[in-house]
Amino acid sequence: MAKLDAIPAEAIVSGFKGTIDFYVWRGIACARSWPRTPTMARSPAVQAQWPIFAIAITAWNHTPTYVRDRLTSQSSPTTLSARDLASKLYINSTAIYPNLTDNAFSL
Repeated sequence: MAKLDAIPAEAIVSGFKGTIDFYVWRGIACARSWPRTPTMARSPAVQAQWPIFAIAITAWNHTPTYVRDRLTSQSSPTTLSARDLASKLYINSTAIYPNLTDNAFSL
């Protein structure tokens, strides 16, 4: 990542499309190499974790407002969003209680 004084003109940004990604992060103009999809296939261990993430994300969409508000207040002093904190708590609990993914949320 490179910090810039300002985002370049549209013609310059368009000229680097597919090579350099220009964006604003927390009010700071930045540039980085264009994001690309990894060329190697994911390992079976990585693929085995995908359902846990899917459940955590789906569960957030069904979380009651009062729980979301509590997670928002707990995450405010950290760099995590409330959704990230909820996902982290869920994923960590599945490490402690492996059978939690079987029936934790009936969606």
